[in-house]
Amino acid sequence: METAERTQNYAKQVRNLLLGLFLLALCWFLKEAHDFVLPILLGFFIAITFRPGIRSLARYRVPEWLAASGFMITFVTASLFTAYSIASPIATFTRDAPIYAEKFASKLHAIQMSLESLSRFAEKIEATATPASGAATQEVVVRAGPPIAYMGQLTGYSMYIVATVVLTSVIAAFLMASGDLFYAKLVRVLPTLHDKKTALRIVYDVEREVSSYLLIITVINATLGLAVTLSFFVLGMPSPFLWGLLAFALNFIPYVGAIIGISLAAFMAVVSFDSLAYAALAPLSYVLFSGLESHLMSPLLLGRRLELNAVAMLVALTFWTWLWGISGTLVAVPLLVTIKVFCDHLDSLSGIGEFLSAKYPEEPSTQQQPGSDSALLPISN
Repeated sequence: METAERTQNYAKQVRNLLLGLFLLALCWFLKEAHDFVLPILLGFFIAITFRPGIRSLARYRVPEWLAASGFMITFVTASLFTAYSIASPIATFTRDAPIYAEKFASKLHAIQMSLESLSRFAEKIEATATPASGAATQEVVVRAGPPIAYMGQLTGYSMYIVATVVLTSVIAAFLMASGDLFYAKLVRVLPTLHDKKTALRIVYDVEREVSSYLLIITVINATLGLAVTLSFFVLGMPSPFLWGLLAFALNFIPYVGAIIGISLAAFMAVVSFDSLAYAALAPLSYVLFSGLESHLMSPLLLGRRLELNAVAMLVALTFWTWLWGISGTLVAVPLLVTIKVFCDHLDSLSGIGEFLSAKYPEEPSTQQQPGSDSALLPISN
């Protein structure tokens, strides 16, 4: 008996060791094969997002390749129009960034000088920095002068983005145009009827849940971006359309995106307006709309079914950002939704699915039923 137990423990330890080695190898592969895996993942998420719409159009005898082409043409056109619209404001901001930094530093210096408790410290800092202030200013102006100095880096980065977008669009178009071919192949390969049903249930639920999540989040973020655009336009912030687009994009990153957007809005408001009290209105309006989105719109539209554990989301964001940078930040939450749906359908992984969910576990009933074991327990006064 002891020998059998030792053998089972040894086999379990070996299995855990192999699983750990496999996960380490998988992390290494994902990090090294980033340029290969990322377009496939993005294309997969785009395809399953539009797949329900293509299936609905097929009921009206619209060919799947035509519907897929229409969706992708619309997606690419909207992306190109957005890139063209924000190119000029981004170029202007990049060119004037040193000037903005100097204005921001001068206003912070004025606030610092107004505080009595920090007046002596501010005078020492000013006295120490005075001899080098002229040279430092000259150096910033020289570096910020010709924008051609940044063209190499910007061109290389933009070409990488263009190549990724093109490859992602092609993969998504082929996945959408293939129809249910993947599902038919999956049914054909699996041996038993039970496995076929389970696999199809998982695939369809992943498609439904991920597409619902991405579409709802896109609508919520577009509403937030529109609200930020209108409020910043009324307040007189420069390039309100760019700020709305930034709020729309950053809100795909839970928690962290709103903090980044509010911080950038506060920086630009301080630089743009003379009155600090008026400048505070821009970040405060951003905070207001972001709070309404996170506490009202998202729970109302997403519901408890699609909400994810906050701790799990932060861990996923940290891991994928460390692994792939900003690209990993964008795909972290859709991947987490996919993993959650997959785990919910397998009994062996149901514990992971329960942890990833945001809903609280149901508490057992405290009412004692006649004849139940709990009725036999002693009750202490």
